[in-house]
Amino acid sequence: MKLVLGTLGTAVVLAGAVAVSVQANATTPQDPGSQLRASMAEAHIGGYMGWWNSTPLDGSPLGPPDVVAVNTNTGTIVDYFNRAKADAGQQTLASDSTYQVAPDPTWPASSVVIIDTATDKVIDSFPVDEKGRVIYTLEDGTKFAG
Repeated sequence: MKLVLGTLGTAVVLAGAVAVSVQANATTPQDPGSQLRASMAEAHIGGYMGWWNSTPLDGSPLGPPDVVAVNTNTGTIVDYFNRAKADAGQQTLASDSTYQVAPDPTWPASSVVIIDTATDKVIDSFPVDEKGRVIYTLEDGTKFAG
């Protein structure tokens, strides 16, 4: 009987030790958006949306027919939009553009500039981080990349 009780006691102690060990190795609860933010941080930027590449509900063209988005740090085209191709259901890639970028020292640093290819005019710009994510500034001055 002593042997049975001794064995049972040892089993209870071991089970308790395992339970404590498992709890000690459990991950700390994370906020619900942390995994999404982590995966988005590694995501490739697929393009930028703005008034220059949108079509109003009435179907009238609002923006220019052909625009490129240029990263001001690298001088490379990172996005391209052609309204005629978009209206025909064709997707465009940055590599589809034949526009020759002429970097301008007046462009804002660490930004993307939107250029109307017909006029060579910068029609919009916004700051980006090193991965090309847009940097937003809240009313209180807090900045975040998204």
